[in-house]
Amino acid sequence: MEKDYITITGTEYYFGNIVFKVGDVISCEKEFDNDYDEEAIKVMIKTFGKVGYVANSSRTVAKGTKSAGRIYDKVGDKFYAKVCFVTGTSVIVEVLKRDENNHKNNRKIHK
Repeated sequence: MEKDYITITGTEYYFGNIVFKVGDVISCEKEFDNDYDEEAIKVMIKTFGKVGYVANSSRTVAKGTKSAGRIYDKVGDKFYAKVCFVTGTSVIVEVLKRDENNHKNNRKIHK
């Protein structure tokens, strides 16, 4: 089964990348009322609220990851992802499949 990886971007407009730790599970939610992007997916951490967006531009999507548009119809209105890499400008996460969303084996969950 192929894993889907996505890039989290725009973190500099919120709290920066410091709020992301490798191994953490974060919440992603479709943002239906976004005036700028019909396929916007916001990234949420309970303690902080909105911390960024799933990248949806060839300029912001890291090589080897999928854009918000490519995963939009494959995920529900809310889904979870596990932080794999944190760089200076972006965060790479693995989209968890629905059966992985129960988080029994995940230590840290940020909803």
